[in-house]
Amino acid sequence: MDVREALYTTRAMRRLAPDPVPDEVLMRILDAAIRAPSAGNAHAFRFLVVRDADTKKALQVLYREALDELYRTRYARAADAVRAGTADPSQQRVTASANHLADSLHTAPVLLFAYGLSNGASSVFPAVWSACLAARAEGLGSTVTTLLKARRAEVDALLGRPPDSEYEMFAMIPIGRPLGRWGVAQRRPLHEMVYTERWACPPDWNCDRPLWPEPEGAP
Repeated sequence: MDVREALYTTRAMRRLAPDPVPDEVLMRILDAAIRAPSAGNAHAFRFLVVRDADTKKALQVLYREALDELYRTRYARAADAVRAGTADPSQQRVTASANHLADSLHTAPVLLFAYGLSNGASSVFPAVWSACLAARAEGLGSTVTTLLKARRAEVDALLGRPPDSEYEMFAMIPIGRPLGRWGVAQRRPLHEMVYTERWACPPDWNCDRPLWPEPEGAP
């Protein structure tokens, strides 16, 4: 797969089929992921693969509880708008997708947990994103979620993390065959997302459409 196709079409896939992911495919994904840049070349991150059905079900219960807590607190206004039918279509789609993941997390064939040192985000998330890109190259979908950090103690107990471990959970990535279609994610125009030289100084160019795929006949 062309690298630009992978970069432009690797979007959050929260609806996943339960079809198993073969060991050799998972190994290729993880082997690519660990090649990501690492602060000080110290490789201060670890992946934990969860495929056991009972463990996934227990994690799904915690995930659903954590999302419901968000709907009662930080996301209360958005959740109320979705329930009332006054939210914009984009918010409705995102909420439906998030709820689907919360209700069916245990059916995802692989739950990949990323761990790192307490100040090690610069090492963990490059590896996480490389795992997502590598999954895309295998035709598999993924999404990065940090929601279970809100239930860290329960997750640590489920996964057997020692209380004195120097590693802590940063994210979870469900991986499986996507039920949705690949496509370029919708975003605001590029020139609205970029400043030059100083904060809030816009660039002197406009870019109103994705630059991949290039239109036919482009040089």
